Formats: sequence, C-alpha cells, structure tokens
Amino acid sequence: MRLFCNHGHVFVAITTVCLSVVLVSSKPVYAQNGFVKHDVTPKSKRVLFERQPLPKIPPGTRFKEKPPAGWSNLISFVRGKLSSGDVDAVSETVKYYAETFNLVMLANTDTNADGKYELDQVAVGFSMLIDGKNTVVTSDTQEDLGGDLSIIGRTVLDGNVESLSKVEQVARTKNSLVIDAPAILLRNGQHTEMVVRYYIWVFPENGNIGTLVWLLQSSKDQSQLSVADTTIQLLPPNMQENRVMNVDADKFNLFGIPSKDAFALVQIPQGVAFEMNEEMQAVAALKNYTPETFAKLTSAVASTLKTGRKE
Repeated sequence: MRLFCNHGHVFVAITTVCLSVVLVSSKPVYAQNGFVKHDVTPKSKRVLFERQPLPKIPPGTRFKEKPPAGWSNLISFVRGKLSSGDVDAVSETVKYYAETFNLVMLANTDTNADGKYELDQVAVGFSMLIDGKNTVVTSDTQEDLGGDLSIIGRTVLDGNVESLSKVEQVARTKNSLVIDAPAILLRNGQHTEMVVRYYIWVFPENGNIGTLVWLLQSSKDQSQLSVADTTIQLLPPNMQENRVMNVDADKFNLFGIPSKDAFALVQIPQGVAFEMNEEMQAVAALKNYTPETFAKLTSAVASTLKTGRKE
C-alpha cells in the first residue's frame, strides 16, 4: 500500500505482474548490523530553493525503535491499517500485503565548524520486518536481505517505492526544509487528491528535530497550491503511527481491482494541534520558495508555535 500516494495502483500492478518481473543476477552484501552509509549532503547543497525528489533511505538499513546507525533522528514510522470504510471489499491476501510494508522517514544532523548542528538530510523508504528488525527494502534487494517475498509482494513493494519518486523537497536551508507528499485523503466523504506538507527543522544547540505537517490542495492544473485546513500538527519525536486507511468499495471494478483512489488517509499525522496565524497562512502554500519567502515561513512558524496552540 502506498502510504503517501495512489494506493490503488498496487492491485493494478498485481494483475500485470508477469510484465514486470526482473531477475537480479548479482547479490550485493548488506551489513548485518544495519549500518548502510547514506550519501551526505554536500555543504554547498544545504541551501537550495528548487524542487527535487527527496532522497531514499539505502536498502539494508536496519533498526528497531531507535534511529538506525548513521542517522540521528527517526522522524516517523508508519504502519498502514485498512480499518475504515468498506474493509470487507479487500481480500485477505491484498490486506496482508497492504499492511506488510512500513513507511519510514529519517533525518541526519551533523555539526559545522562552530559546533552548531545543521541538517544533513531527510530521506524516506519502505521497510518490512526481517529477523525481528525493520529493514528498508526494494523488490531488487529484499531477497538478499532475507525478505522472501512472493511475486505479488514484490509487485506491491515496487508500487510503493515508485510512489516515493513523487515526494519532493520543495526548499531547504542548513537548518530547515519543506517537503511535499502527494496523498489521497478522505474529505467530506470523498477520496480526494491532496498534498501533505512537512516543515522540518533542527535546533542548532542540541540537534533535536521538530516536525510540522499541514494539508494543502492543488489546482486542477497543479500549478498552484492552497491551504486546505488551517490546523497544523506538531509531531512528537520518533513518531510511531498506526495510519488508518479508508476503503471505498465503489472504486473497485467487477474483478475486485480498485482504482488509484480506492484507498485514502483518514487524516494527516496527528500530534499537538496549532492554528495558523495570518502570517503563516500567507506563505504556507507557496508552490516554490525564494530565500525571502522561506524566511517569512520560518518566522511565521515560530510565531504560530508561540501563540497558536489549540485547546
């Protein structure tokens, strides 16, 4: 199941699996202790105001509750559950594979010449439980890592990993960044294409990470974004989320294959709720940022967190 993007594509992929099987002839060796080094973001690229795909967590990265070796922070660990709506429309096999893979978001910080922490990288990936540890996998690497997935499982995983290519880093500085993640959400009883925006920052003094999320909607031509809800969520560190997914049986065809919007998030990740002030509403949905507008967003986030907590 795609916890960010178009969840229904999983089943379309299952029906065409014979067209997508790839045999891997080489078998790379993965570290058993879970330390798989990621590419550190060069200092010259830690201030960037153009959209680009968010980095992926290297396959073979293993961890339990704490961040894996080589990463300083676990931002979120998401378990998807098909537990809302027309759940009976989903077969047991499909439900099993929909809940096998977990969405992982990690961050790494390091220190500069002044001893202050700055943001190296935020990355995403899908993991599955292997030998008692969450292990980041792709369909090409899961066998060597001990995943032992069936053809259906590999196809589902392929669809999940492919969906991550649509998750974008919008802009970043040495201390903060904005990420856009397309998603299908349950809105007014309908499954609707939306954008979940993340604002992630590091505290220079101690390396702690803060994460805010809010919901945006896109224009028909996707050229503009607007604020869909002025409530934002401050997520807890090391967030463990059981993400409830809604099933719409009307989105299934006669063969039981759902459309891309047959599954939807019931809500964005939940934490401590804040209400955007006017300053933040003015810059929270910009499609792209400049140094000036990003600075305004940072200022607006600070003021919202200071005075906007909802009871």
